Amino acid sequence: MNGLMGIDLGTSSIKTVIIDTSGNLLARAVREYAIDTSHPGWAEQDTTKWYTAMVETMQEAVSGAGLASGQMQGIGLSGQMHGVVCVDKDGKVVRPAIIWADQRSVAQVEQINRALGKKRLGELTGNPVATGFMLPSWLWLVENEPKTVNKTAHIFLPKDYLRFLLTGNLGTDPSDASGTLLFDTVHRKWSGPMLETFLVDQTLLPPIHDSSEVAGGLSRQVANLTGLRAGIPVVFGGADQPVQALSHGIIDPGWLSSTIGTGGQLLAPVRVPVHDPELRVHSFCHVLPERWYLLAATLSAGLSLRWLRDNLFIGASYQELADSAYDIKDTEGLFFLPHLAGERTPYMDPQSRGCFWGMTLRHHRGHFIRAVMEGVVFSLREGLDIIQETGVPIERVVASGGSTNHRLWLELTANVFNRPIYQTKNFESSAHGAAMLAGIGTGIYPDARTACEKAVHWSDQVVLPQAGEHERLEKLYIQFLKLYPALKSLS
Repeated sequence: MNGLMGIDLGTSSIKTVIIDTSGNLLARAVREYAIDTSHPGWAEQDTTKWYTAMVETMQEAVSGAGLASGQMQGIGLSGQMHGVVCVDKDGKVVRPAIIWADQRSVAQVEQINRALGKKRLGELTGNPVATGFMLPSWLWLVENEPKTVNKTAHIFLPKDYLRFLLTGNLGTDPSDASGTLLFDTVHRKWSGPMLETFLVDQTLLPPIHDSSEVAGGLSRQVANLTGLRAGIPVVFGGADQPVQALSHGIIDPGWLSSTIGTGGQLLAPVRVPVHDPELRVHSFCHVLPERWYLLAATLSAGLSLRWLRDNLFIGASYQELADSAYDIKDTEGLFFLPHLAGERTPYMDPQSRGCFWGMTLRHHRGHFIRAVMEGVVFSLREGLDIIQETGVPIERVVASGGSTNHRLWLELTANVFNRPIYQTKNFESSAHGAAMLAGIGTGIYPDARTACEKAVHWSDQVVLPQAGEHERLEKLYIQFLKLYPALKSLS
């Protein structure tokens, strides 16, 4: 039996899995780490903690899989998008990584928008600009930390830095590069006009390679630490969203990935690059060479429920929270706007703030929890509406992330979207998809479609929308849409 390893560098943890070539899970390991928010609006992480967590999870997974060293055929990676890791000429990190959740670059976002305008930005990148993307974060460093900039020889995306530590080789892939705002997503190369306009030296940026291409062999140092053999092929990997989509077989138009994790994302594959002229959703490259996708992003999805738990219902589990809300069929006029960290789709507004609205003496614990969960799904629905406006068909919705752990999330999604919700049995989808990429890159699977046929396993459970509930929630959704404009007028 042969094995494939997938490593997912998430926002709050690293997850490593080993699967066999039929997609069956052989081992899983997780290590958590914190986000440093030492300044208001900042979000940084210590890259040494990433590396330590990666090595420890690799060790644990190898020990748990029970495979001989010669049976491990390849390693793939996925990772949190948009961030920036500054590395000097000796390969040493210059400062903590600035990650996607960082909001310090509001002024730089405004600078980019003023310099280009929405139409030109769409033509060059297909994307709106948001805080936390590599370009505005880099421009903030240029303005505020010139010593950091002077020391920096390379700027990496998060997962590319880890792969550099695994192999010693530089590089990135189109799926991750397209989230930098420095990339021409149509032609899948660094954008000359963007680099010239914002004075970014292309030598800072790594070369582009396909996600399943082999980047190099596993270094002897990491092999010795993890119990693996040196030289195992490591592929370039991809951004977490398209990698998890691959793990669910979402590679063709008509399919939609609906993820509720820390953030919430809707991902819709397309065969040709397309972008929303109003730049309310993102347009990125898939991990397949001739696929792109539209992405709607809600920043505080599961994070909103975590905030509620950690601050108001301390000690409760997510299961207990959702159970409390399950029997509450109506929030009785209570709404929640999940803009705890600003918002992307459709507002692209880092200054937006969350709120509860409509509280009365009748409202109790279950109402608040259900209002949060409804607010998150309503926010995702805004993205669904925009994706459909672009003409992209949506025929099959596949749920992933924490939303698969409780039926209420699935029922809300089915009823608000008015579509059946499907699931796979694949566990830790981004890490699973990274392992599939390793299988494609090493020839175990001749192509992505074969990988999906062999390594994606479907659940029998399908959650269907209920006509009465959809109609009731549709009326609430229309009211929900009024919250952001009303609050914006007060700011």
